[in-house]
Amino acid sequence: MRTVNAASKSLSTIAESGWKASQAKSDRTTAASATKHAATARKELGVLRELNPGEVDVERAASSIVGKLIALEMYQAASGVLQDMRAPLISIYSGTSSTSSTSSLHDLLSLPLVESTLSELHLTLISTYLLHALTIALHTATDIPGLLAILYDSTRPTLLLWASTLSGLPDKQHDHTFTRAYTLTSRYASSLDGDPASAYSLRIYSLLCLARTRPSVIAANTFWEQAIKFTAAFANTGSVKANEGVKTVLDGSDRIAASVEQRQDSAEFMSGQAFVRFCEYWSRFAKQAGDLYTLERISKFTHNANDQEGNERDRSVIETSTLCTILARTLAIIEAWSEHASDMAEKLHGTSHVIVRCGPSLLQSGDDHDRVKRGLERLRRAAVKIIEPPINTDTEYPPEVRTCVRGILEQIIDVLCEKRDVYTSTIVTGAVESLFALARTAFVLNNPDTYVRARTYLERAVALVSNVYQAAGEPQSSRLTGSQLANYIRCIAGAYYNFAVQLHQSARLAHAVPFLEAACEHAERALARYKEALRAGEPAEGDGKRDVWQQLEEQLYRRWELLGVCHAKTGDRQLAYNAFIKSINSFPYAIHRFAEVASSTPPSALFDSAPPMKHLAALVDRVTYMTTCELFRSPEQVPASAWPGFNDSFEDTRTAALVAGTLMERQLISLEECRWKTGVKEAMDVIASSAARAYEEAGCAARRARVMVRQLEMSYYGEGSQCQYVAAYQLGEQLQAVLTAQDAKEDATLAKFSNEFLASTHLWLAAHAHKARDSELSSAVVAHVEDACRVLKSMAPHPAPRQSVGKSPQQLKKSEISGKAEVAKRSGRTTRSAAANVPAAAVATKGRPASTRTRAAKTTAVVAPTTPRKRRALDPVSLNTAAISPPRGGAATTNIQGQMEFDDFGRLMKLIRMVSHLVGLVGHVLARVQLLNAARRLTERHIGVASEVYVSLTIDSAHEYVKLGRAEKAVPVLGHVLPAIRSGTLPQETVILFLLRYAEAQALMGEVLKASLTYCDAVATAADFIVEEKGLPTAQRIRVRTALLERAAEAALAYATIQDTRDDPTSSLEGLLQALRLWNRAIDTLARLQPSAPKPATEDNPFEVPKRPDQDKPVAAIQETQILSPQASRAQAFLDSSGWRLAEGLLSTLLALSQAYAARGSAREAEFFAQQTKDLAESLHAPVMVSRALAQQGELQIQLGQLEAGHASLMEAAELVMHLKGPDAAEIRRLQGRYSQLSADKKGAQVLFEEAMNLLDELGAVFATLDGSSGARKSIVASPRTNNSQLSMSESILAPTLLARLLRHHISLLHEVGEEYNNLLQRFAKLPQTADAKAEEIALRAKLTLDEVYSRFRADMFLSSLAESAMTIPMGMSGDIVPSSASQDMLESLATAEKLFWEHMGYIARRGHVSSVREAAVCLALIRTFRTSLGRGDVQTPVLAAQLLDASTVTTLRREMLDVIRHKFLNANAMDDLQWPLITPNGSPLPPQPKAKPPTRFSHSILSDSEDDEPIDDVDLKSYWESIAKRYGSQCFDAAKMSVNQADQLPPHWTVVNVSITEDRHTMFVTRQCAGRKPLIFCLPLKGRREGQEDEHLTYEDAIRELQEIIRLSDEGTRQAADVKKDDRNARVAWWKTRTELDTRLKELLGDIEFCWLGAFKTIFTPTPNVLPEDLAALRTRLDAVFKGSLVFQEKKPKSRIGLDDGLLECFSTLPPDCRDEELEDLVYFILDLYQFHGVPVAISEVDMDQVVVELRGALEEHAARLKGRAGHAKDDDSHIFLVLDKNVQGIPWESLPVLRGRSVSRIPSIDFLLDRLEFSHWRKWEDGRPQEGLVDQAIVDPRRTYFVLNPSGDLKGTEERFAGWLKEMKGVGWDGVVGRAPSEQQFVDALTNRDLMIYFGHGGAEQYIRSHKIRHLPRCAATMLWGCSSGVLKYMGEFDRTGTPYHYMLAGCPTLIANLWDVTDRDIDKFSQSVFDDLHLNPDAVKQWRADDGASASGRTSVVRAVAKARESCKLKYLTGAAPVVYGIPFYL
Repeated sequence: MRTVNAASKSLSTIAESGWKASQAKSDRTTAASATKHAATARKELGVLRELNPGEVDVERAASSIVGKLIALEMYQAASGVLQDMRAPLISIYSGTSSTSSTSSLHDLLSLPLVESTLSELHLTLISTYLLHALTIALHTATDIPGLLAILYDSTRPTLLLWASTLSGLPDKQHDHTFTRAYTLTSRYASSLDGDPASAYSLRIYSLLCLARTRPSVIAANTFWEQAIKFTAAFANTGSVKANEGVKTVLDGSDRIAASVEQRQDSAEFMSGQAFVRFCEYWSRFAKQAGDLYTLERISKFTHNANDQEGNERDRSVIETSTLCTILARTLAIIEAWSEHASDMAEKLHGTSHVIVRCGPSLLQSGDDHDRVKRGLERLRRAAVKIIEPPINTDTEYPPEVRTCVRGILEQIIDVLCEKRDVYTSTIVTGAVESLFALARTAFVLNNPDTYVRARTYLERAVALVSNVYQAAGEPQSSRLTGSQLANYIRCIAGAYYNFAVQLHQSARLAHAVPFLEAACEHAERALARYKEALRAGEPAEGDGKRDVWQQLEEQLYRRWELLGVCHAKTGDRQLAYNAFIKSINSFPYAIHRFAEVASSTPPSALFDSAPPMKHLAALVDRVTYMTTCELFRSPEQVPASAWPGFNDSFEDTRTAALVAGTLMERQLISLEECRWKTGVKEAMDVIASSAARAYEEAGCAARRARVMVRQLEMSYYGEGSQCQYVAAYQLGEQLQAVLTAQDAKEDATLAKFSNEFLASTHLWLAAHAHKARDSELSSAVVAHVEDACRVLKSMAPHPAPRQSVGKSPQQLKKSEISGKAEVAKRSGRTTRSAAANVPAAAVATKGRPASTRTRAAKTTAVVAPTTPRKRRALDPVSLNTAAISPPRGGAATTNIQGQMEFDDFGRLMKLIRMVSHLVGLVGHVLARVQLLNAARRLTERHIGVASEVYVSLTIDSAHEYVKLGRAEKAVPVLGHVLPAIRSGTLPQETVILFLLRYAEAQALMGEVLKASLTYCDAVATAADFIVEEKGLPTAQRIRVRTALLERAAEAALAYATIQDTRDDPTSSLEGLLQALRLWNRAIDTLARLQPSAPKPATEDNPFEVPKRPDQDKPVAAIQETQILSPQASRAQAFLDSSGWRLAEGLLSTLLALSQAYAARGSAREAEFFAQQTKDLAESLHAPVMVSRALAQQGELQIQLGQLEAGHASLMEAAELVMHLKGPDAAEIRRLQGRYSQLSADKKGAQVLFEEAMNLLDELGAVFATLDGSSGARKSIVASPRTNNSQLSMSESILAPTLLARLLRHHISLLHEVGEEYNNLLQRFAKLPQTADAKAEEIALRAKLTLDEVYSRFRADMFLSSLAESAMTIPMGMSGDIVPSSASQDMLESLATAEKLFWEHMGYIARRGHVSSVREAAVCLALIRTFRTSLGRGDVQTPVLAAQLLDASTVTTLRREMLDVIRHKFLNANAMDDLQWPLITPNGSPLPPQPKAKPPTRFSHSILSDSEDDEPIDDVDLKSYWESIAKRYGSQCFDAAKMSVNQADQLPPHWTVVNVSITEDRHTMFVTRQCAGRKPLIFCLPLKGRREGQEDEHLTYEDAIRELQEIIRLSDEGTRQAADVKKDDRNARVAWWKTRTELDTRLKELLGDIEFCWLGAFKTIFTPTPNVLPEDLAALRTRLDAVFKGSLVFQEKKPKSRIGLDDGLLECFSTLPPDCRDEELEDLVYFILDLYQFHGVPVAISEVDMDQVVVELRGALEEHAARLKGRAGHAKDDDSHIFLVLDKNVQGIPWESLPVLRGRSVSRIPSIDFLLDRLEFSHWRKWEDGRPQEGLVDQAIVDPRRTYFVLNPSGDLKGTEERFAGWLKEMKGVGWDGVVGRAPSEQQFVDALTNRDLMIYFGHGGAEQYIRSHKIRHLPRCAATMLWGCSSGVLKYMGEFDRTGTPYHYMLAGCPTLIANLWDVTDRDIDKFSQSVFDDLHLNPDAVKQWRADDGASASGRTSVVRAVAKARESCKLKYLTGAAPVVYGIPFYL
């Protein structure tokens, strides 16, 4: 112990010396000594412990040593001693031995706690030990966070956990321990600069230690201020993350509060100013962390603290801090709303009281009060954010949250809005913003009940600002300036306005009115306050604020306008009128210098000079319209000068008059679009009179004249006739007098426009003369136009030489156009980089510049060009003209001589173009061209050739040449402005129209490729051009839409022209129809600007059953779709420029359609469109178009064989154009000559043809003179195809196609007579080489050559009978033939004629007239027959001739097939007419591009419309029809292609027989074709074949006449049957006698046709026999013997050995041996002619004909016996014959000829249609999905899939009784149908589409129930039985092909059709049909057992054709009824 004490004393000595271990380096000796003493002490203490375990003194000594070592800063040594001390100390106070070792320094910080009470000595040792351990740990620790973890570890009994135990120490010692711990930790924390978090934690630990001291040791305020200081120091450190720092602070503050709560004096300690501030400070972090629990604790602390007494200052601070804390808590709850949504109201229960307590702080200053203000402001903003979330947030707040927060916000607003003496911007701004937010959130657009609440909030804002204004009246009582207060009012007005706009946009106009009224009133008040403040000298605010007020001033009239709009739409027009007037009065005239600008600017430019001016114009327009058309004020109240308060807005009367006049002119413009409405005309008259009077009083003569011109215009658009023309003429004279005597002193700027007004006067007078509809005034129209032309020519300076057309001189005249440039902006045009409907073939290049104007603009805007971008589509296309390079000096310009100015150049040009269209329709072509030329010259001098107006006029002029047939002239005219087109300065709509017209002209010149490229360029340009219609006025939108439709129509016409030139009439017709629809749509659209005629008032009967519109009419009578718009067909007394242009386009399209359909052969459609043209032209008073329509009708009637009706139409047409000299008059004379020619008046025809040619020559000479003297220069560009010589040669030729037809007719009449004939031939050769003219020339040459051959035939002795003899192909006999020299010459001529006809076919095969195609084909077949008969036939001749005859039968049907296929499947893209037709660069059509469509849930098919039928999925119909279209489209009249035998594709037992008769009715071709055999052709003369048998001669005319008479009488008898009473026996007997006689007559007629026309050649109708070669050889030998023994040859040894052809021998071998002698004589004479044609002269007169006939009959008997005797020769005959009949013989019931009676015979249009049916059968699959393989020889019909229509008209009761029961039974096996009622058209369509068999028992062919085009467009058609009267008749159409119901079904793909050729009686036809049904086994049992597989073979089944043939015998009248049903198509078997 002494050693320990000695060491202790030594350490004390060292400590007293002041040495520290930190100074060891400076005093090493002392350091070594201290270290030695420390070690010694430690060692000795250890010895003592071993000697005296549990000795307290030893531990006391050790504690002393540790304290001295700490004092010496020898912490390591102290740590060692302390470690040794820990275990003994534990043993001492716990009474147990401790074996725990101290592994680290941190273990020293804790000692185990014991439950027993410790002595003071023990507590002293423990407290000293823990304090020493804390000191050592703080000075030696390297891991401060680890140390803190131990100190705060609740499981380690460190100093703080020993606090309660250490309370047993004396007070002083206890407090010393904890104060010492506070000092150590807080001091050490100050040294931790780099670790603020650890420093803060140590400081908190120190405060925790300090909190353990006893009361009165430390003052509470000091403690809390220290806590605030420590926290602030930590919070202000920027290196701590916000979230982590907040968490640390909250944790520390919570520990402090919890520790203080354990003090005895906690209530007093946790009170006072400092503690409340600490709580406030603490709450900030709790709020930031959203720690509501902590905030709740803080709130309780502050509440308790507030209850403590204190001075006033303290209480104020405590109050403000408490408020801040509670506000923070409230804010935290609101911000963390998702955690407290369920009980938020409960948690914020006392918030309202707290908010009220914040009121006094708002009026006071100081930090404490400022904190309350900021807290309240933060709470307000948070509340606003909750009730009105930001736009960019997706948070959805529950209603209970919003309700609670809204209540808090309203409480805040109540506090802010309290009336007080002083207001700050913060208070007012916060209140106003909050009220705005509450108003906005209370406002629910769809809930009108919320509108009042929203308005209430805004009214509170108004009241607040009013209170501020009242307070502002007291000196020094307001901190707000007048401008600030005015701004608050402005904001409130804006809030009202915003609500009003929302309500207006949602069409809640009545509710918008109160908001708008407040908005307008407060805006006016704000503006007045602001100006008052400025006048009071307040300093001006910033530029931004000034701009706001200027904007309000400029826009105030817009608010009044919106109020007027709302009033107007809610029906309160009077209030609306007042608001609009106030809006006009509020217009800032002074800002815009309106009066000054109006004094020198025309109204057309004034109101387009700036947007406000445009808006003012719109307001004037609206007020004018309301006054006139809605309020129906008297006309005297309409002018602007009569508006209330208007004149008060101006300082002087002259200015008022000038402005009023200007506005009144604007009123006239505004009423233009509604001038047809009731009362408008009268109002316009008053306005015009008032304006004229105002200008007269002001001395403005020119303006007065302008108004008078407007009066002329208004008079034209008004109602009236000739009397109106007189008044207009008088007004025109008065106007001219005004212009002559004008005094320009007051109107100098407009006096120079006198000539412009004068020209307009003449033009309007011309329009008035036309409007009068008086033929006597036709000359006046021309006279006025000529006067206008003279004035226009005088206005233009003398022309100067042109240099370039690349730019317009508008560049040089920017001052002139500055006011007009704004017009271009109104169009709202944009461009797009690509478009969906640009074809792939179009060259893709860069974008084009945006267009600058639209057609809808009121005036023609001349826009200063800018540098264009590279054009997208024009550059790559040369457009077939030479490019022009601009001068090197820069952009090309045009020289201008003299400066030209116009008042309204655009209006003048619009008038000129309108009158030009009008004159063109009247028929004055020359006057129209003169007017256009004058306008072009004027435009060229004014704005240059690169301007839009000039280009548009050039396009019109060129189009006139195109219509005159001078496309070669139009191309260079258009090419002249091509550089302007390329320059990129023109509007795109003009460029598009130019390209379309250019393409059309090129196509008509035959330049298809170039035309196609130009068209593609137009498509690309149009794709880049769109017009933004949004925002435009209604009238302008209508015109923009009309222009869009018009461009699409022009594109369709150009497309049609190109396709027609490409020889694709189907596509051309499609383009014309699209154009027609577009013209109609355009007219309908434009008609929206006109009023519809009022319907007469009728009394409604609610009990009346509405009648179907078509109930009294059959569908056939109304089946044509109404193709003409009702608006177009309505007679109009007036049209504007657009209207006349559209009317002209529609008329020309209608006429083109009529001509196209006529060329295709569709006469009915051609007549329909011609009639439509006539009706429309008459309604428009367009006599020339009426004449053209009548001429077209007359030509059609002549071609239909209606000669007298056609002649009458032509005479009527001639009267309309008798005063004109032009192509129309020439065309009518041509047609009249054609009539005379057909009427055998050749002389009269020749005179008419000469007159027509003279008219064309005269007009051509006039045009040649006009072109040379009109000032129009020769084009500097020309088509590369046309050289100068060609141009000069054809320059004077007008209508070359018409001239070619005239020459052809004329030359055909002359027949090589005289010099005139040769002159005409030479003139023909000089015609322009257009396709039509060339076709006419070749046709003429071919016909002349063939006529020459006929002449030479007649002149040759041996060949004179060739044309009257029966001929065959192939040649009847084979052998060596040596033609004579005459025959050789004829063969050469025939070869020449054939070549010409083939060449002619190349021109007309696809688009030539049907009669021309038929004539050419028959002529080619006839030529081949002649050549064969002359010994020059070849292997291909039989096939080629047969194909030609087959193709000549149904030319129209072939063409229509291509058309109907395009309509079989709906194409949504093709239905969009606005989508332009697309083509490739070579002109081939492209399909419409698909549009993006939204996916649909269900897919629809045209095959699945029926609900009760399964869709047919066994055939890919679309692919089938596409293949058919491809085959038809590739067909051409080519000798090589037509030499392939189509019959080889047929089944072997099928035979096709074609019967054709030439147009002269003298010759009949009968052709037989079957698979594997050469075609056999008989060319049979119909008269002269049997000489000496005149009594048996039956001409074609006789047969047809007799057949028609029989059918006529039969039809009459059928109709009379209903009148025959059952009980009138005599009437019944007489009726049946007549019927029987007719039956006999028909039977005899058919026998005569067979005998007289066919004779022995009827064997061609018999099936080809399977004769063995030996049998055929035996027959040949026998015939050779007959003829060698009977014929007497003129030459003893014939040079040729001749044998009968095998095919011909087989044919004749079927001649019945019992035939008539005359038929055998036919055969004999035929063979004799064969000898004769082969150069073997036979002495026919010496032939014993009777003997030859007997021997020939014997040979046939032997042959028949030989065949009959062969075993097994007989077999089941399933042969079938298809008849292909031309139009001349289709009405004859060939099936009932004796040779065909009872045979399986059906009709087909041609072999192509037969192949179509076979191909369909190949496409079709069986029910199990297996394809049909092999050769198909039948249609597959599932009898279970049958639909029937029985007695739909209800008047065939007998038929219904006979079949109703049977049909009812058949329903059980799948049949369906209607009985006794009419089916709907859709039912009929569904039945034909989805069923396999359709049976119709009713009248006719069901035309009254389904329209023809519905049938033709079906993608699939069932086999059909039409048992009605005349259901199968094909109407005779003259030169056209026949048409009728059967062909509609053939086009639909119907496999089999049964129909009647004439009317039949119901009972007899019912027997017929019942027989057919029985033979087909159509009964429930048989149908139920039917299987599809059985259809593969016909064995055991009956052909429907055979059933029909057999049923003929079941009728009582076996011919009159039995011969009527015929079958079209292929057979099916059941």
